[in-house]
Amino acid sequence: MIEMMEEAMQTKFKKLLIPVMVIIIVFLIFLNVFFNNRGIYILPGDSVEQMYQFYLGGWERFHSGTLSQFEWSLGVGGNVMAYVYYFLTSPFFYVTLLFPRELIKYLFLNLNMLKIILLFLTTYYWTGKITRNIRSRLIACFSITFSGWMFFYFAYNMFLDAFLFYPLILGFVELYLKKSKIVPLVLGIGVLGIINYYFLYMFVPFLCLYALIRYIAINRNYLLWKNVIIEALKFIGYVLLGIGISAVILVPCAYLIINSSRFTGSDIQIFDTIGVHELIYFISTIFTPVFDRFNASYYIPEYTHDFIGWGGGCSLFALIITPLLLPLLFCVKDKLKRNSYFAGYLLLGFTLIFQYLWYLLQRSIDTRWTYMFLFLGALSMIEINDELEAGLIEKRKLLYSGLFSILCIMGFVINMYLHHYWPRKQLIEVGFVSLLEITYLMLYLFYFQLKNRKSWLLILVLALEALASGRIFVAYNYAIDHTYFEQPEQTTDAINYIKSIDKGYYRVLYGSESYQIPGAPGAFVITTPNEPFSKNYPGFSFYNTVYNVETDDFYDRSRSNWFVSEAMGRNKVYNLMSAKYWITYDFETQIPDRYEYLYHDEAGFTIYKNPYFIELGKTYENTINKDYFKTLPVFIQDQIMQDYLVTEQSNNIEYVLNDNFSHIGQLPDEDHRELKLDEPLSNGNLYLVNYGVSEITLSLYNGNELIKSQAYSQYNYVDIYIEESQKIDRIVVEGVNNSGVAAFMDVYFEPDEGSYDQWYQQTQKEKFENVTFKRDFISADISLSDERYLFTSIPYDKGWKVFVNGEEISYEKVNLGFIGFELTRGDYHIEFKYEIPYLKVGFGISLGSLVILILISVKKNMFRKS
Repeated sequence: MIEMMEEAMQTKFKKLLIPVMVIIIVFLIFLNVFFNNRGIYILPGDSVEQMYQFYLGGWERFHSGTLSQFEWSLGVGGNVMAYVYYFLTSPFFYVTLLFPRELIKYLFLNLNMLKIILLFLTTYYWTGKITRNIRSRLIACFSITFSGWMFFYFAYNMFLDAFLFYPLILGFVELYLKKSKIVPLVLGIGVLGIINYYFLYMFVPFLCLYALIRYIAINRNYLLWKNVIIEALKFIGYVLLGIGISAVILVPCAYLIINSSRFTGSDIQIFDTIGVHELIYFISTIFTPVFDRFNASYYIPEYTHDFIGWGGGCSLFALIITPLLLPLLFCVKDKLKRNSYFAGYLLLGFTLIFQYLWYLLQRSIDTRWTYMFLFLGALSMIEINDELEAGLIEKRKLLYSGLFSILCIMGFVINMYLHHYWPRKQLIEVGFVSLLEITYLMLYLFYFQLKNRKSWLLILVLALEALASGRIFVAYNYAIDHTYFEQPEQTTDAINYIKSIDKGYYRVLYGSESYQIPGAPGAFVITTPNEPFSKNYPGFSFYNTVYNVETDDFYDRSRSNWFVSEAMGRNKVYNLMSAKYWITYDFETQIPDRYEYLYHDEAGFTIYKNPYFIELGKTYENTINKDYFKTLPVFIQDQIMQDYLVTEQSNNIEYVLNDNFSHIGQLPDEDHRELKLDEPLSNGNLYLVNYGVSEITLSLYNGNELIKSQAYSQYNYVDIYIEESQKIDRIVVEGVNNSGVAAFMDVYFEPDEGSYDQWYQQTQKEKFENVTFKRDFISADISLSDERYLFTSIPYDKGWKVFVNGEEISYEKVNLGFIGFELTRGDYHIEFKYEIPYLKVGFGISLGSLVILILISVKKNMFRKS
């Protein structure tokens, strides 16, 4: 009895040994981060501007109870489904809710470390369904868990959320094929679709390929084409059932992305192929550990960067044992498996050649889909190692493969040296890593040549290489210095103050402020486009892949790609959009014109208030045709929108601007532009139409005396206020025109003679009163003395319903993306209610799919019992 207990204890100890080993490896990889950067590992770019800020915003919403169906912090507002998988459907995000907000920056690393460990365990589970050889399983687990794919996408929380489910679902496929268990498979697919519908989309094609390969291997003695087709159709049916379970998320998100150019538009032609340089660059990275995102190969990506994507083929790297073992696939004795794997590689190789297939698999030109190589490689290496250990593959062939791999590495390094792909310092570093790779190859060869192979030796080499790969990644991908997150701009103190004094409907502007991180080549912007989201307040900026495309026409006038940043000086448009407050910490020179000081706090922030605040919207007497309106310069558009409502139904193509609004000259298309004025300017707004030259510095002079200077990074036009005490007779603009088109900059001036004050007072005669704002519900009263068009700064979205005096009315898109409608004379109570489009439809499909799954499961159980 005691001996049995001791044996059971030893078995449990052995089972715990592997996860403990992986935990130690992962901890050692990031050990220096805990000592040198206080445990913060958040990278520049998307890691901080999306992943981190979405976690902050999510935390704010859950703790304040303000999570809603309509999200007012994505630009001017949009469907909450636009950011659903960034945090809302991530199981790991909910862990952060147990901690204070200020600890989220530390949790980022810890949660991602946990994901790596779980990825290893789910892969270990999957491989256990294929082989009982623990060494084969470990080779597969290490090659996937510590792969270039995993490290490259380490900065993307939601990618790792979904990726660790891939091997788990592959394990469920094994249960389905061997034991006809459908529930784990269907539920696994459903959960993946809920957590990240994008990764479900990328996974289903490979899932079907994998199931076919494994079905052939498992049912080798009963293969009939008719049976294969029937089983394939059944499998696809269960996959669709799993997708149906995720419909509660999938259907509302499909509504959002169906018109998004990121997912529906591409310039890639069907028969476009990659070139020889791209192919060599891509394949060579099977020998390359991950360095940084732009130099991840033996070849600097001069030929490939525009096509391959941010990291190129670095995602193919999967420990140096991969190129050592894979050539032995030709020697595998099991012809059925060997041919199945070759067929899989041929299919993936064909996909690699044609760019359009990349786009179909992932809706972008990047390397995300290459995880397929990793899993097929892991499957192949399991079979190869099983046959090696069974003596079915000769050891000398492994020596040939090792020699070939070493020659490849040496050839790549020599080619780098001869063609000067890298600077000398990087060449030395790559050479050192290549030497390390050759050392590992020698160790693997030594292990495989042993007559009595010890598992601990293989585990040791795998662990050391995994540790080296991770350390190389951390060494080359520097985290943002911890002091960045300690700046006062990171706190929510300013917005908390505004919320404490104002519960109404408004939007907040902020200064674009930056911080010089120690050791960084330039200043990092602290107030990024997702600043409003991270602090949970209605703003104007956002950075997100999916958004409310109904407002595209409005956004397109001032954005680059899917960034929408704050634009300086567009005060008149921001007034229409209900801008009420301005927050700044140290950029006092950017204060919007005429904004009045409201509050200063010892924490360092200052708040200003807009005296021209327009709550919810305004009335219009005149309209202008949308198509004609869009042909005009953005600067003119912004002036027109003050007095003309832009609608598709309008036939009007004429407009009148302020009489005092004048064109005073044009700047030449030069890097240094200068305009001398006959008469000095004072007391008014100066407008400069900069077209495609977004990076400029505008300087105003009186003679040789510099009166005012401001750097801008924005499109279409900029403006600057000249005070009454200032005299300007010379305008200087510096900025390089990289647009490829001549940009002659027009200059306009609008004297401050009180006309805007008169305009604003006119808007207050018939304005919205008693405005109630509760995220998904807005109500207001208005009295009209005559028939009027009503403009609201509520973004146009088909999820909104508008009720006037209790009756639902139809509305239209006005001013390029907002809700508007027409009312006759009278007193009105208006209500706006929002509901996520197709959420109920998705819920119904999910519920129906679950019922079908239960019925199928019950029927199968009854059949087994009978």
